[in-house]
Amino acid sequence: MHWNAVTPDYLTKSFAQARDDSKAYADLPAGERPTFHEIRALGAWLYEQQGFEQEYIQALMGHTDVKMTEHYQAGHGDNAVVYMKVKADLTL
Repeated sequence: MHWNAVTPDYLTKSFAQARDDSKAYADLPAGERPTFHEIRALGAWLYEQQGFEQEYIQALMGHTDVKMTEHYQAGHGDNAVVYMKVKADLTL
């Protein structure tokens, strides 16, 4: 392999490195920090929620099959996430 070849896991590893370097999720165990694909999937779902056409989202994601786009969008709705309202208790 060439020394500067882009490997199949390049984006995944680079995202994890940048995420960890930022210390944005330092309070979470490594296995619970958001991954590149989780953020990407959330983006696809948010586009869907904003009413963008599935064909547009599919092209944006670079998918050749709409089933893959739908797979990315699955699991982000109200039934998939349990939300808890909390008070910030901040004094400004």
